[in-house]
Amino acid sequence: MYNKSKLTYLFGLQKNNINKTSKLLDEELKYRKKYIFTESFIFPLELVLEAIGIYAILYYALKINLDISLGSIYLVLFYVKQCRSPLSEMFDYLEEIQTSLNSLKRINRILKETDDEDIYKGEYIKDLNGDIEFRNVCMNYGKEPILKDISFLIKKGSKVTIAGKIGVGKTSLTNIFMRLYDISSGQILVDGHNISDISVKCLRDNISYISQSPYIFEDTLRNNITFGNSDISDNEILDIIEKIGCMNIYNKFLNGLDEIIKEANLSLGELQVIAFVRAIVHKANIYIFDEPTSNIDLKTEKLIQNLIDNISENSTVIIVAHRKSTIENSDKIIYLKDGMIDMIVNK
Repeated sequence: MYNKSKLTYLFGLQKNNINKTSKLLDEELKYRKKYIFTESFIFPLELVLEAIGIYAILYYALKINLDISLGSIYLVLFYVKQCRSPLSEMFDYLEEIQTSLNSLKRINRILKETDDEDIYKGEYIKDLNGDIEFRNVCMNYGKEPILKDISFLIKKGSKVTIAGKIGVGKTSLTNIFMRLYDISSGQILVDGHNISDISVKCLRDNISYISQSPYIFEDTLRNNITFGNSDISDNEILDIIEKIGCMNIYNKFLNGLDEIIKEANLSLGELQVIAFVRAIVHKANIYIFDEPTSNIDLKTEKLIQNLIDNISENSTVIIVAHRKSTIENSDKIIYLKDGMIDMIVNK
């Protein structure tokens, strides 16, 4: 919940999550009190029973036979204490057993889940040129309205920036376009086709995307860029790296494209450059960049901006951005406020 605080703000779930967390904490406290009471009650009870047992053994042993040796009495007492140990361990492991059972229930729930998304359902159009239109689009998260009556038009070959403060719905706008979420009402059209009538595979085959926090697999640099697409050659990858002026980053990898990379060993800027190369090398008609230059130095940003300008000559580019330099270089700027369009600026 806390790791995904951005989503909390995007969907306006602050109050909902505070209430949910409070309920979870109250429930945890209720069971914790029971556990503490049980643990605190059992341990003294064990000591009392042990003391009573020792007293009873001494009393009856000495009453029956005063000649019993001290060693024999000690041996009996030692065995009594040994009998208490397994009981103590059972209560020590009680919490771990309960935690394991809860984890097992959650694992079973996940394993039984089925993916209902059918990415092949609908019409497949080979090439979507990139003319995009939003018509009175609304989106709800539960009962909470996130996007309200969104309408705008994006022409093919244009570069459009979605701008606004954090939590106004910029990323949500791109997510519904990629059909990661469903809209509540309205229409989203690509080349005149309603995206609800187009297969998800068709739509996503025509989109190349960079998220604000790009994910890197522990695999070769090549596989992280191509995603297993054998049609992409090494020369294409190197050409793009050279065009954006990032050969200095590439030269750090001793094994070149065969270098096994890990997210922990890369800076945020290096991660974003790799994600950018990944997006460009998968040639698409529509590019969506969510803060593509947020973790990149100004020199690299300028090179990437030039490359984006070249891409937008034949493809539609949608950028979610805060930086002034990114906004200024756009053909159209769509400002969002409280989930609605505040202003559209055409250049």
